[in-house]
Amino acid sequence: MTMRHDPFTAGLGEQTGPTHWPSLLPDEARPAWADLRDWVEHLVDRFALETRVVPPCWYRHNTLVESLSALRDHERICFAPSASPAGAVDWFRALREVEQRMSEACARTQCSVNQHRPDPARPWSTGQGPWQAFVEADAADREQRVIDESLTSG
Repeated sequence: MTMRHDPFTAGLGEQTGPTHWPSLLPDEARPAWADLRDWVEHLVDRFALETRVVPPCWYRHNTLVESLSALRDHERICFAPSASPAGAVDWFRALREVEQRMSEACARTQCSVNQHRPDPARPWSTGQGPWQAFVEADAADREQRVIDESLTSG
């Protein structure tokens, strides 16, 4: 049931596709951050999400930013006027999955209401030698498959 002026659907905004944060230009980032902050705070209030899922420093953790942004974008599609009647259930499934992912990410940092802790550094790096050998072997294998296909089909 939709009211004449539904503040929720008014907040859905224009559906232009998902936000790809690394691609945002400076003049796009400011309103995107404001929009996401409003949505996240509303989400936390609506579902009483705990700090172990969305800490106050969520915006300082890329995993949380990307997860929350994807969830927000998914909600907009699931509740669009043209959405399937099953859209709400689909969104709740997505919420459950993303909530689990965010909880795991927060467990790594142990951020709290009073303290932010940075994401742990990546404990490994890709060795240039093995990487280059892999890429060369992969390219050679692909070239051989093209030659083999041309011999068998031609």
